[in-house]
This record gives sequence, C-alpha cells and structure tokens, in this order.
Amino acid sequence: MHHPHRSLVLFALLGGVVAFIVAAAGSTLVGLVAGFICFAVGMAVIAWRTKLDADHDPGRRRFLTVAGLGGLAWLVIGDALGRAASTLSRPDARPIQEAMATDIGAEYMELVRRQYHPGRSGDLQLLLAPYNSANYANESQKLIRYYPNTSHASVWMYLERVPLVIYAPGRLDPADSTERVTLADLAPTVAQVIDHPDWPSDRAGRSLVGSQAVSAKPKVVVTFVIDGGGWNVLLQWPDRWPHLKRLMRNGANYRNAITGSFPAVTACAHATIGTGTYPNQHGVTGHNIRDGNKVRKVYGQAGDANPGDILIPTLADLWSDATDNRAWVGQIGYQVWHMGMIGHGGRSRSPDALPVGVYWDESLYKENGVGGWAPHNPGLFRLPEGAPGLDVYRAHADAFVSPGWDAEYTPTGKQSPSSSPPVVQYQGDLIEATLRNEPIGQTDVTDLLYINYKAPDYTGHMYNMLSEWEGLMLETVDAQVGRLVATLDEMFPNDYVLIVTADHGQCPLPDAVGGVRLDPIQLGDHIEAEFGRGLFNVVQNVVPSEVYLHSDVLWDNGASLEDVAAYLRDYRYRQNIGPYVPVSAIEQDMLDEKEFSAVFATTYLETLRSTDLSTFGDTAFSDGDPFGIPQIPS
Repeated sequence: MHHPHRSLVLFALLGGVVAFIVAAAGSTLVGLVAGFICFAVGMAVIAWRTKLDADHDPGRRRFLTVAGLGGLAWLVIGDALGRAASTLSRPDARPIQEAMATDIGAEYMELVRRQYHPGRSGDLQLLLAPYNSANYANESQKLIRYYPNTSHASVWMYLERVPLVIYAPGRLDPADSTERVTLADLAPTVAQVIDHPDWPSDRAGRSLVGSQAVSAKPKVVVTFVIDGGGWNVLLQWPDRWPHLKRLMRNGANYRNAITGSFPAVTACAHATIGTGTYPNQHGVTGHNIRDGNKVRKVYGQAGDANPGDILIPTLADLWSDATDNRAWVGQIGYQVWHMGMIGHGGRSRSPDALPVGVYWDESLYKENGVGGWAPHNPGLFRLPEGAPGLDVYRAHADAFVSPGWDAEYTPTGKQSPSSSPPVVQYQGDLIEATLRNEPIGQTDVTDLLYINYKAPDYTGHMYNMLSEWEGLMLETVDAQVGRLVATLDEMFPNDYVLIVTADHGQCPLPDAVGGVRLDPIQLGDHIEAEFGRGLFNVVQNVVPSEVYLHSDVLWDNGASLEDVAAYLRDYRYRQNIGPYVPVSAIEQDMLDEKEFSAVFATTYLETLRSTDLSTFGDTAFSDGDPFGIPQIPS
C-alpha cells in the first residue's frame, strides 16, 4: 500500500537538506533552486500516485497540502541555515581589516580615507606592498624578464612625494619649507593670490602663501605639472632638471609636498589641483569610477568628455563666475584626465567665449599619421588661437635623432609621439602661441593657465623610470620650464606667478628593486573561485588599485566585501602567476612574497569617515619612504 504521508516527509526533508548543502557550499539562490527542484519532483510523484489511488479521502488531500507547505517552509529554513553555515565558516573579517590598517599606519590610512567616495570607489582598495607593480591584463599576457611597463597606483611616499615651488619674481621672497603640504593646497593658494572673493571654506586645502601673499594681483598664474615627475624620478636623474632647480632656489620651495591621497595617479591628482580638495569630495577616485551598476573610465570618451564627473566646481569654474567670465582660463595637456585642473569649461559661457581646453587626440592618427591637439569637448572647450600646425611637429620629429635605447619597447602607431622629445617641443610651441595670441593679461582680473606635460609619465610606463629615455624626457620637459619662464619674463615682467609641481612619482622596475607584479587576470580568477560559486560572476572589474564586485552576487554566496578583503591579506606571488607567463619571467626566489600590504573593503572604509586615525600609529612599512624629505641636488 502506498504511503504518501511518509514519502512527502522524505522528499521535504531531502529538499531542505539539498538546499542546506548547496547554500553552505556557496550560493543561497542555487541552494533554494536545487532544494525546490527536489521537493517539486517529490510532490509531482506523490500527486501522481495519489491520483491513481482509489481512496480519495479529502482528509488525506488536506494533509498533503498542509504538509507540502510545511515542506516548502523547511526548504527555505534549510537554505537559510546553509547560508548561515557558509557565513559562520569564515573568520571574522573586521579584526583582520583592523590589523591591516594598523600595519599601514595612521599617515597612510589618511591617504586611503581621502580616496573613498560612496558609490564611486571600487569595492576593494588594493594597497600593493612596497615596490610591487600591478599589470594591466595585456601586460601580464606578454610578460617577459625585465619587462619595463609598470604602474604607480599605490600609496607609498616614494610615489606620493612631489616637487612644489611657487615662483613669483619681484613678488614673493625665496623660501625653503619642510612643512607637509599637498596638491590640495594649490587651489586655495592661487585663490588668495588672485584675491578670490568667496573661496569655499569646506575644501580640505589651505593657502601656502599666508602673510607672504603677493601684494597686488598678478596678470596671470600658471600651474605647470610634470606628469610622473615625482621626487623619486628627479633623484634618479639629478642632473637633468637645471631650470627647475633654479626655480626651487629662487622661489618658495616646499620639499615635503605630496600628492595627498591614494592612489597616486593622474586623474585624482589633477582634480585635486583644480578643486583644492580630495577624491572623497571631488569624486574623481581614480581613472575608473562606478556609475550605477557600471564601471567606466572617468570623464567618458576623450573628445566628448564629461567634466560633470568632477562633483564640485574648480577654482577656474568659480573664478570665471566671480569675474562674470572676464577672466581668461585655459588648460593645455596631453590626456583627458588633465581636464580636472580646469573643470567644467564653458557651462556658463557663450559658444564664442569658451575656455581653452586641449588634449592630444590619438584618433587623428588615422587621418594624418601623427595625431593632434583637440578640445576635450567642442561644446565646452576650444583650441587656442594661433595653434601651430602639424608641420611644426614634423620639423621637430625630422630633427630628432633617436639614441636607440630600449628599441624593442619603442611605442608604435598612434602612441608613437608620446615618449619622445618632438611632442614635448611641439607642446611648448602651443603654449607659447597661446600666451602670445590669446587675450591673457589684458584685463584687471588675473588669468589662469594650467599645463601638463605627460611625456615623462608615459616614458616611465613604456621604458621604466630607470631607462635613459626617462632622463632624456625629464631634461626635455625641464627645457620647456626654462622656455616658459623666459616667455613670462618677457611678456609679464614681475607680474606673474608660476607654480611647478608633479602629480606623482613612478615605480622602478620590480625586477631591480625586490618587487613582484600583480596579474589582474589571476587575481580575478582567484576571487571568483573562492566567492563566485553561484549562477553569476562576482567579479565585475579589476584595475591596478581597485576591484569592483557584484555585491548582490557576493551576498548570495554568503560573504561580505570584508570577507574578500580578509581573504587577500596573505595572497602570494606564487598564487598570481598565469599559465601564459614564461618561466624566465618568474621571480623564483620571491614566490612567497605578499602581493599586498593591505586590502580594504569600502564597507570598512565607511566606518573610518569620522574616526580618529591616530590610533593606527606608525607604519610597519618603513621601506615605503626610502628618501624622506628630499634635498635639492647640487
């Protein structure tokens, strides 16, 4: 005789057990689905057998219905218990996060806190161990021994320390300071120099000139950024920047200046220069940002750039408004990221009065075999009057004789101008043409010009900062510093202010300094294997300093962001080597080196937003600041 009561109980129990096992193994959703399938199959079999049974007792049917609902409840309970078991099987992640923060120390944790912006930052912040370098995926796949490409998306002082000198002949006395300052101090300094009437009091930076403020407003303030020209690069090539040394000795020199936030990368630094505050306020948290459920490049597409990614107005924006757009403002750089210095452009200007905002458009390589200057967004920015044509660039290129160093890594195609002197010289031509042809210094309000020379940074990425190419490019940019000073002295004698700085340092070749590389492909695969056991991928994107995750998928797998961060604390180089890496490129004696000094979940950083970080004390990573406060080489 068939006993559906007993069968129903068995199938219900089976469904709950399956749900428990699958959920405990990694996915609440899959556990629920698997358990329900088992239960549904059992119910279908029992219903079929009951229909065949001649005894149609209504009481039995009511029992089956009630028992079926109870079985569903047990299935859900089993699934929940399985998820709880999966969660409880993991170590408590918070103490591990606290321990990593203590290792990093208060000073560096402040840099990390300044980066975090809710809804924009990556879910995991990757703090590489000192002298490690994070690859991009294509670099990992073509890695060879002494491969020169490196990244500097980290936190250490050898990347953070930058030159900063304010040069105002006849206006500002020479001075040498070892006070800790940051790039966020530049905008309020300029605001004081130009007598901005209403500089926002909530910005993190502060004016550096203090009582030495220039007595009368200058005609123009020029901010000149040597991209990738941090102190560790300058000290590597101490004889290649005589013009900058002269400015340091004759201007207000700040030898203890740093970028001011993590990571030490271009996009963050330039928005900090422009706004006078850090990514936690201006919103440019890196070269990538979260945009709703997507991860995208900051500012979008070059040539159609969206400066709205800068969440607050820059000094240039505020000064334009304060002067009813009488002030001339402009920016000449090589990349879209440099737009962070000037800000939102012509949002309040008529089409015939747009500010200058220039980058090098590599897409023009298809048309002219070189590339060329173009506005960031023609609806918001324009080219300067009298911009020199490509014949001027080609004349520089024809005159340049390559010394042939590291020829196997020479950039090709649309990137070919980026790391050789001709493009630097051509940019100098554009800057001089701008000063001579634009109406700069012709009104009673101070004009603002922002300049970035990208070539030293690109050279470091492609050849490495230890290559002779880096010394040559630093020397070439320094010559443009001297050229600019000569032009300003001629056009605005004793009536200008020039600020020269850098946005970050660079990472030396890991093979030469005891570092290892991080492969984003393998890192993503390891996170997926440990935390992505459900129907969907948990890893959304991996970039050199951040990992973006699908938090809902992570929750389904019974884990938190802090669990993933804690899991990566002891992640080793040997775990991160892909099958495509040749044996000759593997650092065999460093297989057990840690990839990270710390990994922080944004949920943990959220708890630190108003915390006294001094409790974290001194850093355990003394090798992160090998030079200390630098001296000017003789």
